[in-house]
Amino acid sequence: MSFRVRFLPEDRSTVSEGAVDLFLAAAQCDIWTEQPCGARTACGKCRVRVVSGDAPATRADERLLTDAERADGWRLGCQLTLDSDATVTIPPQTRSTAAKSFGDDAVFGDGIAPSFGSMAGGAARNAGNAYGIAVDIGSTSLAAALVRLDTGHVAGITSRVNPQVRFGADVISRIHFAQERADGNAQLHTSVVSAISEMIADLTGDAVDARQVVAVACAGNATMTHAAVGADITPLGQAPYRGTFTREVERAAREFGWPIHPEGVALFLPMVGHHIGGDTVGAILATGMDRAADWQLLIDLGTNTEVVLGSARGLYATSTAAGPAFEGANIEHGMRAAPGAIDRVRVLRSGRLVVGTVANQPARGLCGSGLIDAVAELHTAGVIAESGYMRSRAECEAAGVHPVLCERVIETPGGPGEARVVRRVRLDRDVTLTAQDVRQLQLVKGSIAAGIALVLEHAGVRADALDAIHIAGTFGSFVRKESVQGIGLVPAIDPERVHFVGNAAGVGARMVLVDARMRERARRIAAECAYLELAGHPGYEDAFMAAIPLGERL
Repeated sequence: MSFRVRFLPEDRSTVSEGAVDLFLAAAQCDIWTEQPCGARTACGKCRVRVVSGDAPATRADERLLTDAERADGWRLGCQLTLDSDATVTIPPQTRSTAAKSFGDDAVFGDGIAPSFGSMAGGAARNAGNAYGIAVDIGSTSLAAALVRLDTGHVAGITSRVNPQVRFGADVISRIHFAQERADGNAQLHTSVVSAISEMIADLTGDAVDARQVVAVACAGNATMTHAAVGADITPLGQAPYRGTFTREVERAAREFGWPIHPEGVALFLPMVGHHIGGDTVGAILATGMDRAADWQLLIDLGTNTEVVLGSARGLYATSTAAGPAFEGANIEHGMRAAPGAIDRVRVLRSGRLVVGTVANQPARGLCGSGLIDAVAELHTAGVIAESGYMRSRAECEAAGVHPVLCERVIETPGGPGEARVVRRVRLDRDVTLTAQDVRQLQLVKGSIAAGIALVLEHAGVRADALDAIHIAGTFGSFVRKESVQGIGLVPAIDPERVHFVGNAAGVGARMVLVDARMRERARRIAAECAYLELAGHPGYEDAFMAAIPLGERL
């Protein structure tokens, strides 16, 4: 028997013939929800409100939601399965992030040597009418751009949450999913290629005939690329952690069911060995560091952070497991950068602490950029010591912290599994930063900074000799260079030489899509870049421990 699920505030509905997970029902209405902990019921941050309908509370709901919240209809979205008529509100903090940028037209300042514009067939025969799609296959979100192949101009952009998040928030959990289920690889493949197909349809619509789209170029990490191609991802999760391919992959787009020209091509950027994906190759290409006269550093901040040191003299790369703290997991009031997330924190000379939020909405939580800002600002103000220790109010007063700021330091009795006293700094009325939050950030920072230190050491390059530092990734677009340097996450070179390059992977995919010379450069980058393995590295533990402190106050 069929039933209807209605979503607010859009007032969109979908009809299901049988029990359906909330995530899938919402996706059918083009509403993409977040599951920061990969549906492991560890964070409680995917909550939705059932306005009407039957939705019994699960054990996870009882554990992570209060009696009053459950009575008001709140449920964990990752655990909610509906089997009868229901109306559900999806709050802003549970939704996907904004679209990514694919760069401006300056990337083709040296002209274009067409890659696909002259393909045969119908409306695409004229290169001036040919289009391509550049896709950034991120672990958390997908982004796609409609690109004119004669000029490289971006005609449209769309993005959405990677539907694979329902199988796990990170690549490790998705690999486990594939290992544990006979159809795991197939489900991961189908979910991502279907989402890309939908984005292609969104971008073309009535404006462009689908037959004018002759190529799709995709950039993703090793796991995402394997899943999108349809290869087995399980070898990436077990020693010796080698995938089934590293080369560039070119297939007929019809194999993936993508709605483009019948003779259209699907291209997947090559990878560096079995460890660094096509997204990093694209970012190297976008920054031009492979042709730089002096050494440059690329840091792609995320759950898995890639670090690349490069110049015309060579390329060296490594990958660090930073964890999901940047996206709100394991942070008491953490959330993604959705409306209401605190994304900026300042401590004024008057001692007043001020915050900014995404979309200027009332503060609901703390996202990654806000977390880094808060720790950096409170460290500079003296509330947080160089070791990461959060001082008590009395200790702040003794250390000369401004009295107005001291009043924001609070202590509450710890609960089960916590210290006897939990120390916090009140950022806003209902949002605090805890001492444990600071420790979580230190662990992330230590992992990334250790990777940077070891790559520099391996190449014999001093940090102060770096000509530039490029911070990539959607998250990297929102952090302040003063803050990432203030906590020691990024080497302390002249801030003017620190650049935020946003969705560099997407820009690289666009460059390969449009220009045959860029495609060849991407192949060379993948072939010539040396990979430094951190697992088992004799210097890693010492480098990690040395990177835990926040550094001297600015």
